[in-house]
Amino acid sequence: MIEKAEAVVLKTLNHGDTSKIITLYSREVGRLKLIAKGVRSPKSKAMGLFQPTRHIQVIYYAKSTSDLQLFKSGELVNGFFGLEEDFDRLTLAQVMVELLDRSVEDEESHPRLFQLLVDSLSRLSNRKIASAEAYWFFHTHLLNELGFQPHVGRCSVCRDALDEGGSLGRGSSQLECVKCHQPGQDSIFVSGPVLKTIQTLSDTGWKDVQKTNLNARERRTLWDFLWQFTFHHIESARGMKSLKVLRQLYG
Repeated sequence: MIEKAEAVVLKTLNHGDTSKIITLYSREVGRLKLIAKGVRSPKSKAMGLFQPTRHIQVIYYAKSTSDLQLFKSGELVNGFFGLEEDFDRLTLAQVMVELLDRSVEDEESHPRLFQLLVDSLSRLSNRKIASAEAYWFFHTHLLNELGFQPHVGRCSVCRDALDEGGSLGRGSSQLECVKCHQPGQDSIFVSGPVLKTIQTLSDTGWKDVQKTNLNARERRTLWDFLWQFTFHHIESARGMKSLKVLRQLYG
């Protein structure tokens, strides 16, 4: 059966002498794996189509009995070429697609998640938009869509408001106020302004997001909170290759 899908390239793997196995995230069927035969041949018209982060349309032969479908043809919708001009933005885009790849199940359609990815890649490729805010918005809303929204307003023990900040223990996704938290060398203290930023990013649409006024230390804490929270809920994210480069950017 011939099928058509709108998708973003998540990753590729060389196969044989001239072919590739491509992992996509599609609007129609969620994660999709294709084998593109001969695509690495210099004569292939689809040679540059399958770079990670590319937004494409594909036509493929589908078999219900196979997890690997056969690529027929495709065309570029948006290459997000602005990413290639900025190493930091390209790194964040690669983190986006790898995190999504490790977060979703095969053949589980989620159009809102697909649109979040496309919109976020578009923002990242626009130099007029702050790259960190574009990424943070994606990350917090990805967690929301997966059912893991961070609750940062109140202490998980006594339920007091965390206006002055809260602490997160290693291996935990719950914040505690100063009077409830037992200090440890692995604890992360997240200040009130950082928690407010996370809450705003998580609860609002993009048009209401403002550039943050966090200092360098607070921005680092925001990154640390997001990843510790994510690792707690998405164990497979711990092995992300793109994180090594990301840590060099915000570390």
